[in-house]
This record gives sequence, structure tokens and C-alpha cells, in this order.
Amino acid sequence: GPLLFGTGDAMVRNPYAWTKLANLVAVESPVGVGYSYCDEMLHGGACANDDVRTAETLHAAMQDFVANKFPELAEAPFYISGESYAGVYCPTLAKAILDGNEDPTQTKINLAGLAVGDPCTDNDSQADSMDMLWYGHKNGFVLDEDFDILWNQCGMRYAHPLASGEWAVGEDGSVSAKGSSGANYAPVVTHRTVPRRGLLSGLSMPTNKAPSKQECDLAHRKFLLQTSKAFDQEWARGFINDLTLYGPSAIVGSSQKGSLNYRIAQWMMSDEVRAALHVQAAPQTAWPGPGAGWTYGSNYSACNADAHPGARSMVDFYRDIAPRVAGSVLVFNGDTDPCVSYEGTRDAIQNKVGFDLLEGGAWRPWFANWTAASRDFLDAKDLLFGPALTTQAAGPQLAGLTMDFDHGLSFATVHGSGHMVPQFRPRAAYRMMEGVLTGAPLAPLLPADAAIAAMSDAEWSDEMDKWTDVAKGASD
Repeated sequence: GPLLFGTGDAMVRNPYAWTKLANLVAVESPVGVGYSYCDEMLHGGACANDDVRTAETLHAAMQDFVANKFPELAEAPFYISGESYAGVYCPTLAKAILDGNEDPTQTKINLAGLAVGDPCTDNDSQADSMDMLWYGHKNGFVLDEDFDILWNQCGMRYAHPLASGEWAVGEDGSVSAKGSSGANYAPVVTHRTVPRRGLLSGLSMPTNKAPSKQECDLAHRKFLLQTSKAFDQEWARGFINDLTLYGPSAIVGSSQKGSLNYRIAQWMMSDEVRAALHVQAAPQTAWPGPGAGWTYGSNYSACNADAHPGARSMVDFYRDIAPRVAGSVLVFNGDTDPCVSYEGTRDAIQNKVGFDLLEGGAWRPWFANWTAASRDFLDAKDLLFGPALTTQAAGPQLAGLTMDFDHGLSFATVHGSGHMVPQFRPRAAYRMMEGVLTGAPLAPLLPADAAIAAMSDAEWSDEMDKWTDVAKGASD
């Protein structure tokens, strides 16, 4: 949006606002989140949501938006974007829109593209990459021998609560994931029966003797210390940013005084803001909610530990919607995201959707222009926004890597970003959104594989020079 919450309670203009590129509407969803409410809340009850109902209510809301609220936008290209569990909301909404557009009795929406970030996508592909032990080992926080003991010998798993598949709000307002200790964002720790051989070559224990409980407990406790309580989001003494590895440490709970989210929540609940939003009469009085009794259950095999055998994942949805969307369908992932590591997302898009790679669309760099930020902006913005922004311009810089498939489907990483790409790498996010809106690939296509293989080393060196110049130029 055009404004950011800065230091203190001040607002600061966002130089990287997507509103410079398009009209932007933010939807509070699922029902019961924010100031949205369901009929049950009008009579003292609470909302019970799942993935199917959320897609239906979102579709109905967008139909009302173009038919009644802003009919002048009815023919405008419509794009869907979201992140995290919106990895389920976005493709399921897209399918609801596309299916609805085929019904002559329904209001049509001119769906033109999607940009889905750090998303819940596919249980099988993302099982390990959403595990905090796996992530900690990958990024050097956990020694090989400690990982081997915990992962292979003790069978420990530290699933991010995002993957629970079922959430509920207690009377005290706390959100609990099924299987968690009750803390809002604490990892769900489980034990699995595992074979004695380790997954890492040469790291399995020298004997077939299972480790003792004391050995497992020792390795577990070391892991908690090494990783700031398994990248816990609400530990008051946390020293690692659980949402972006290369940002300053911070707690994220909206009920924790001093946090950015707490300050935003207090502002959103002020009388002036409620009046400006016309929600004074809404039954939901606390923001961001949801209120006591609210529940959510997942239907699909995406961030759902209790998915039924044979349940569809977002792989099935992308396979359905991408050929039917007029423009780009971009799935992206910060390459340092502790919540949703890019490897699982890439596997789902690259290896499971089943679309052919475009000729020349192989894994390749893309670039974003590192423009200078003003000193005034850097002083005024919150520390958690754009931690890599500087007063010096650096020109085109590596923004990540990308690959393009048939039917307009693409996958991209965002280099150095954590879970919320627009917050942590705003320049790259802006550049990415420009590509989605124009339908242009993030990087020019490469020569065909056969052509590259036929080149001499000198010819390929020249080709790399030319290609890189063009790719960097596209970031301006």
C-alpha cells in the first residue's frame, strides 16, 4: 500500500507501493479475521471456516465488488496476490472465478494473473522444507552430527505451526495449532520411528544401538539454544528473525507490546480508524482477531498435517487454472524463508505440476534495480521494512532465480528475502509485480539447450556477456 507504519506511531510514504502500478484492494479473509464477520457472530457465535468455504466467500465478495461497489472496474484486468497460507486461498479463488465465469448466471471477473508468494502448496514436496530442524541445519545453525542424532536417530521433527491444518482461538484470544503446545507460533514437535541409517552420508551412528532419551534430550536442548527456540516467533528473548534470516530479530505477536504488529493493531483499533473504515458496528472489536471460538480446518493436502489420503494439493489447482488464466501465474519464494523454504515450493511447481519447461526458460538469474532510498525514509521507516535498503544506489543486482513453463506458469526465488517478500525485499517485489502485470518474464529466455551445448567455450562466454547485459537492462 502507499503508507507504511514507521517508527513510533508515524506513517511514512512507501516508495515501493504497488499502488503505483495498479488499484489495490485488501480483503480480510477468512471470515472472522480483522473486522470481517459471519452471521453467527451477530448472535454471539463464532465463524467456522475451511478452504472450500473461504474460496466461496472470497469469490462472492469479489463479485459484489465489481458488480455493485465499483462497476466501473468490472472489465479491468483482475490479479490475485497473497502469501503464506494464501498459497491455498489464491489458487482456490482463481478456480472459483474461472468456473464461475463459465456460468452465464454469475457475475464475471476478468482474471488476468496471479502472484503467490512463499506459499502452502503441496504436503509431500514441502514436508521437510517446512521443518525448523531441517532449515536450521541447512543454514548452518545445527552441526551435522547433531542433525543426524535428532533427525535420523531420535526421529525428531519440528514442524512449523503453519502446516498444522487445523487452528482454533481460545477464550483468551490465543491461536493454537493442532498438536502444538498452545502457543501461537511454537513449533509442533513430534517423534517418528526412523531406520538406523542416516539421511546424510557418513553421519549415521556407528552402531545400530538407538540413542537414549538423555542423548535425544541433550541434542534437542542444544538445538533450541542454537536456533532461538526453533525459530520461535513469540519468545521474548528471541535472537533470530523467524521470518527473514537476514533481518533484525523481532517478535511478531500483535498482543506483544513494543512489536510492530502491536503498534499496527492499536492504530487499527482506534476510534478514528474504525470510523474511517465504517466498521463501528461490526461485532468484531479486536483487530486482527479472530475472536474466541473461531476455527479453521484445511481441506487440501497443503499445510495440512491431517490431509486425507488422495486429497488434492495446490499442484492440482495450478494444473487446472494456469491454462485458463489469460496472463502470468507466478509462484515465488524468499530463498531464506524459515517458514516455507523455497526447495519444497520449487519441487511442487517444477516436478509435480507437469508442465513442460519453455525452451530457454531454464533456471536463470533475474535482476532488480537497487535504487537509493532517501535518508529521511530510512530514518522514518520501521527497522523490519527493507533491511537491505541503503542511501546509495547499486544499480541492477541479483534478485533471485527463475524458470518458466508452458501455460504462463513460472517459479522464482527472491534472493535474501524471508517470508514476506514485499516487506523484506521491496525493490525486488516491485520489479516482480511489474512483470506479472505486463506478462513479461522476469529474465530474458536463454538460447535453446541444444544451441548452448553446441557453442564453444568462447562463444558461450560471449553469449553470457550479452545475455547478462540484457537481463540487467530489463530491471531498469
